[in-house]
Amino acid sequence: MNLVTWFDIIVIALVVILGIKGLINGFVKEIFGLIGLIGGVVVASRNATLVGGLISDHIYKLNESSSFFFGFLATLVIFWVVCLVAGNLVSKMLTFSGLGFLDRILGFFVGSAKIFLVFAIFVAIISNINILSQKIEPYFDGSKVYPILLSSGKFIMNVDINQTKQEILDMTGTDNNISDTDNNIKEK
Repeated sequence: MNLVTWFDIIVIALVVILGIKGLINGFVKEIFGLIGLIGGVVVASRNATLVGGLISDHIYKLNESSSFFFGFLATLVIFWVVCLVAGNLVSKMLTFSGLGFLDRILGFFVGSAKIFLVFAIFVAIISNINILSQKIEPYFDGSKVYPILLSSGKFIMNVDINQTKQEILDMTGTDNNISDTDNNIKEK
């Protein structure tokens, strides 16, 4: 077996093992963790330069690519922790719901998806750093998991919030309903 096959086995094993953690935590905590992850990536990708600049100015002087990386990482961690705390609060409120079994089963699937997204985002970040990308990509030529992680991570990091919001509004027709309601209120 070559190194790349081991990479695939390790990633898949970690996704399953950490999915079992989702089975233990339950759906609610895992959903809040996933919201923290995806929302954190979106917020971090938009504010990494600003936060990295603040870190570089006030904590430790960094070069431009390191500044972006540490700004991204700091923003992601802060947003994720806030969502985890909120998830714990909601989970404590729902402990007496009687849906514990369903909560646990759904938690496994969400936990697996969440850790897959973590790996995907880190692969995408590392691929954006030229020095690291040039050194590690030759090792992943035969990998089956690496291209999936890379494309998923790049997709998540390039999500345009305003475009996605507009597409959702167009699909549901909510924007038109809001405009009609607003016009009706103005007429009265």
